[in-house]
Amino acid sequence: MNEALDELRRAKRIAIVSHRDPDPDTIGSAIALGLGLESMGKTVSLHCADSVPEPYRFLVGAERFVTTPPPADVDLVVTVDFGSIDRAKFALPSGPRTLNIDHHASNDHFAQANIVDVTSAATCELVSRVIDALGIHWTVAMATAALVGIMTDTGSFQFPSTDRRALERAGLLRDAGADLQAITYNIYRNKKYESLKLWGTAFARLHREMDGRLVWTEIAPDDFRSAGALDEDVSGLVEQVARSSGMRVALLFNEQPGGTVKISCRTSAWAPAVDAAALMARHGGGGHIRAAGALVRGTLPHVRDAVLVDARAALRAATEADAHPVA
Repeated sequence: MNEALDELRRAKRIAIVSHRDPDPDTIGSAIALGLGLESMGKTVSLHCADSVPEPYRFLVGAERFVTTPPPADVDLVVTVDFGSIDRAKFALPSGPRTLNIDHHASNDHFAQANIVDVTSAATCELVSRVIDALGIHWTVAMATAALVGIMTDTGSFQFPSTDRRALERAGLLRDAGADLQAITYNIYRNKKYESLKLWGTAFARLHREMDGRLVWTEIAPDDFRSAGALDEDVSGLVEQVARSSGMRVALLFNEQPGGTVKISCRTSAWAPAVDAAALMARHGGGGHIRAAGALVRGTLPHVRDAVLVDARAALRAATEADAHPVA
């Protein structure tokens, strides 16, 4: 932490980078930290290779994101909420110093300074600690941005990662004026018609295997065109698939234009429990023990079948381990 704080204090021009296919945690972290650093007199720019999804654009500062890489003449590049440099999608400049703030178990400490806490429920929770350590005053806009990341990465405080730090931080952010009603409406209660049509297609293709412990579905570019949906409209779908009764592993296969398949994986803490990050690591991905993903080159049938083979094997291994625990 001290090394990171020194980097932030020294730098005058700072670029903050959110990961590709942005979620509320990466966007909220960038906005909260960026607004806070500006209050210290820093010049800050916000970068994300993909546009900010519509549901997150209510956040003050979301309009400032650009889809271009940071310029080479900044003093410091800060990456938030991603564990490997390829998650930036674009190349980061080689000249500036780098700081990596993240909570993924798969983080490879790619920066010159790294704040990586895999026990943290959200990068927004980590960023909040950094803001406090810098002595920055919380504004309503900063608090709202930080709270949206904590709420979504904990599944509205339902995921096993929810701990005292996350709950206490949420309370502190509310005390600082975080707009809970704006978060609730925009994130949870305002789903686009096109998104609902796309989800309906995915639900119609839902498959259950192994007594309902493995649940999966798939979507393809034609489904997006038929629904008039965008790639961002997939956000939240895998969590709904994971609600299937008896689920231990839930998978969403999202075929991308250009010959790749995006995989989203969610697993249950109930036995037989499978490590989602370990499962996705077998296909070049990573993430958390209960939520992970991968981007795999290949056709949808080939990638789907390969991942399903590993998912079934992981479930069988977990079942066997539960039946014959090590003394």
